[in-house]
Amino acid sequence: MPQIGVRRTQPSSCLLLSLHQYLSSGRLADAVAVLPLLAGRGLRPPTRTLALLLSHCLHSPSSLTSARRILLFIHLTGLKPSYPSHTFLSNHILHIHFLLGRPDRAQHLFGKMPQPNIFSYNAMLSGYARLGLLSPALNLFNGMPHHDLVSWNTIILALARNGAAAEAVSFYSRLRCSTIGCNSHTFSALLSSCVRFADKGLTLQVHGQALLAGCSSNIVISSLLVDAYAKCGLIDNARLVFDEMPARDVLAWTAMVSAYTRGGDLGSARKLFDEMPERNSVSWTVLIGGYLHNGSVFEALNLFRMMVANGVQTDQFTYSSCISASSAIASLKHGKQIHARLFRSHFNPNAVVVSALVDMYAKCGYLEGGRRVFCHSSFTRRDVVIWNTMISALGHHGHGREAINLFQEMVRTGIKPDSNTFVVLLTACSHSGLVVEGLQFLDSMAEEHGIVPEEKHFVCLVDLLGRAGRFEEALDWLRKEPCKCSSRAWNALLGACRIHGKFELGEQIAQRLSQLEPQSSGSYVMFSNMHAEDGNWISVENMRHTMEEKSMRKESATSWIEVDSFVPTLNTFE
Repeated sequence: MPQIGVRRTQPSSCLLLSLHQYLSSGRLADAVAVLPLLAGRGLRPPTRTLALLLSHCLHSPSSLTSARRILLFIHLTGLKPSYPSHTFLSNHILHIHFLLGRPDRAQHLFGKMPQPNIFSYNAMLSGYARLGLLSPALNLFNGMPHHDLVSWNTIILALARNGAAAEAVSFYSRLRCSTIGCNSHTFSALLSSCVRFADKGLTLQVHGQALLAGCSSNIVISSLLVDAYAKCGLIDNARLVFDEMPARDVLAWTAMVSAYTRGGDLGSARKLFDEMPERNSVSWTVLIGGYLHNGSVFEALNLFRMMVANGVQTDQFTYSSCISASSAIASLKHGKQIHARLFRSHFNPNAVVVSALVDMYAKCGYLEGGRRVFCHSSFTRRDVVIWNTMISALGHHGHGREAINLFQEMVRTGIKPDSNTFVVLLTACSHSGLVVEGLQFLDSMAEEHGIVPEEKHFVCLVDLLGRAGRFEEALDWLRKEPCKCSSRAWNALLGACRIHGKFELGEQIAQRLSQLEPQSSGSYVMFSNMHAEDGNWISVENMRHTMEEKSMRKESATSWIEVDSFVPTLNTFE
């Protein structure tokens, strides 16, 4: 295409023509560059042309700089968007303000508009929804003189995406009672809630309503149904929807592969993956994550190698899954290779990937490598997950004091601890025998940080006291809620009994666990191991017979150990 030149000597009509030619050829920045030339002649394009420029910014969110320049041009040329005749332009400006993260400016402009129309209200509604501002969105919706289907779909989607599933269904019920009707966007909004919350009943209802409305054949609806059924554990329903789709895009194929991996059917997942006519980064990453989640670590790493060999672009989720796979087999070699590839590709890792790297180095025994990643990450100063991971790494390596110091540094830095921070902190205290400090941290959770202790924190507390041999205190906590019925807490104390050789108490705890988890073999195996370590083989045999009578079988465990860059798999059944 020939270059379109813009010269200051061009007539105004030529400048406007150039502006439109730039837009039609997708050259938004060049089109915006014409505006100062017009302003230099004391001219400005029609408001519809300015609105057209802004609409191109909306469809290309990377063009935020152009959007700011257009708004500046409108301001400097004295154009008043709030005039009744400029409503069309004002509606586009509302969208841009929200795109730029300026809800206050959008509210100010909307408040000055003398005659906002339905498009004005919907622009505000979608803007609030985009930023997750539910309260002002609901207030605006309830104050609207009338609603169209876009209004209803926008508020339903906003509620669904922000965790208000019940409210989304309530608004959908209100919509059904109106004369407006529904479309595919309505069901798409509802299904996004089904996907997020794995609500079986709601998924079945929405599927039925979509069938009645004739929207079930929509490829987006079908793909969301497959995903929703998969997350609800209804794999057969997911496959039925998938098989009935007249056409399938990569999203539908990937959703079905994900459904199989969630159900643990890796064979069907791989078969379907191999049949896919087209694969993208998400497809590969879903299967890699599925292998990892189901314990097939080496298959996950092999698939990653295939992905790289096929030239498929990796993303944050791919790297975090593969780094976690290296952690699972404690293979420093694999972990370093993935880290090196990450570095060579100039990939900017997010907080999840950085946390996975810190965790990988720690679990592979190279704590210093984890420290280096932690210290050099740009996320360290603002992401609590990375701090939690580093505190956990120090704790598991027996550096309890250093873990406490790091926690105190985190608080001084201004990072607000979360519930998991205290889990890793209490665990660090437990592994280093820091009982007094652990009890102090438990007390400080609610008083200083506004975090209510949960079952997982009391499990750590029982483990802390048990490892320190303070069994009476641990039992006092176990007699209270929420520990009273927590099998995890009782198991923690049983483990402490094994460490300290408390056979009589261990037997009582094992009996308690058999009531809480009648089908679990874990407590029997642990108590049997206690007797084996003491040389009491008669008791070991009695425990084995008890397990056989209850049709219990110890689950096989798998271990990996890296020897000369080779990682053999060791299975143990007994």
